[in-house]
Amino acid sequence: MAAALREEYRTDEAGRHYRAKHAVRTSRDGRQLALWADIDTAPRTHMGKAFAQRRRQIVYDCHQLRQDVDHFNSIHRDEEPVQLILNFEDACGKY
Repeated sequence: MAAALREEYRTDEAGRHYRAKHAVRTSRDGRQLALWADIDTAPRTHMGKAFAQRRRQIVYDCHQLRQDVDHFNSIHRDEEPVQLILNFEDACGKY
């Protein structure tokens, strides 16, 4: 179900393609839950938490990717190192 919710996108009047459903991970009674909401009707508190959690995940993913690339390069010193560019400024080609 989470995969289906994550894949629902819409396009707004300005032509922005945006994800419709957003989750907030939380714990209740010792159980971890994902609470889903629709971006067009969710309260600001939910969306603020969802955006912050997604940002933290992106930061973690970039950190882990840096570790993986550095490890690979360290064990292949006789080859040209893999370059990892983490500057996303021009990543979408719109900037």
